[in-house]
Amino acid sequence: MISPLNWGLGHASRIIPIIRTLISMGHEVKIGGSGTSVEYLHRYFSDEDFITISSPTIKYGKKQAIGAGFAISFFSFTKGILHDKRVLKKIIQDHKFDVVISDNRPGLFSNDIKSIYITHQFNVLTRKPRSLSGRLVRLAHRKLLDKFDYCLIPDNYGAQSMAGLLARAELNQKNHYIGVLSRFSEMKLAENVHNVKKADVLVLFSGPEPQRTSFERIVIDKFRNSDKKIAIVRGVLNKSEQNEIFPNNMIVYNNPDDNELFYLIKTTPVIICRSGYSSLMDLAACNRKAVLVPTPGQPEQEYLAENFVSRFGFVACQQNEIAILNIEHIEPNSYWDYPYDSENLKKVLDLCLK
Repeated sequence: MISPLNWGLGHASRIIPIIRTLISMGHEVKIGGSGTSVEYLHRYFSDEDFITISSPTIKYGKKQAIGAGFAISFFSFTKGILHDKRVLKKIIQDHKFDVVISDNRPGLFSNDIKSIYITHQFNVLTRKPRSLSGRLVRLAHRKLLDKFDYCLIPDNYGAQSMAGLLARAELNQKNHYIGVLSRFSEMKLAENVHNVKKADVLVLFSGPEPQRTSFERIVIDKFRNSDKKIAIVRGVLNKSEQNEIFPNNMIVYNNPDDNELFYLIKTTPVIICRSGYSSLMDLAACNRKAVLVPTPGQPEQEYLAENFVSRFGFVACQQNEIAILNIEHIEPNSYWDYPYDSENLKKVLDLCLK
């Protein structure tokens, strides 16, 4: 069984290549979870491949991602760790699983079967990393990691690391780097894709509410009177969630299929998106650079944006600076040649599952 954290769609999207690789290796895979992450994965896998495991609802704060609202969500997340531990015991009894793979759900481990954890935040980054609270968070996270037999890090080791300090771990029998995880990694660009229209700027919205909607409204105001064609990928699963009235110069996609999104990312001259790690891995798989807009008050995304600016030549912009962002000064069609080893994931999985 494999289960992603229900926090936006990023954790769900990045386990798609893992599931596909496991199936190609001859393993039977079940997907555990609930909420929008599992709803999204139903697009790729059949109904009988799923097991319901309730997930805590994670929400950002309205002004700062890590605020009062998030603190309530974090309490729910902590309770969820104990819940997952209890539920997993019964699930193993009912389904006779041999292995559980958890993407950032630290309660999904068992002493009775092989347990594997996936995270790019081996070193959790807090607002004040050197403070007592920051050190305690990292210590607690490491204690949770110790419960698992293996830790898989979706990144490259050393000089080609994308996550930098976040993913820095000692190489040993337990910790393994598995490279970029993106469903786009082996896709080929079609000459044209039905229902996709050419645009000058592509804006990708992602992450949990209310910050996703805040970002969307700021971008709408920014480009409302622009002479550019703006492609908007909203990152929502339900079309009824479209409450905004979009200007005529905007082409709106709620959640396009992979061929459509791949085509948009590969062919649109300028891309604007969050600096969430799954979004960055998708950009790497598509060999594209972007203007990165970290979620306000989220230390991980702020660090990743800075890291990608200094190491890979990306452009970054704070959310409150979008109004003055001059896209005419941004290099169009900027490409990024990031190394990808399609066999590495299979090698590591084979090693862990022996």
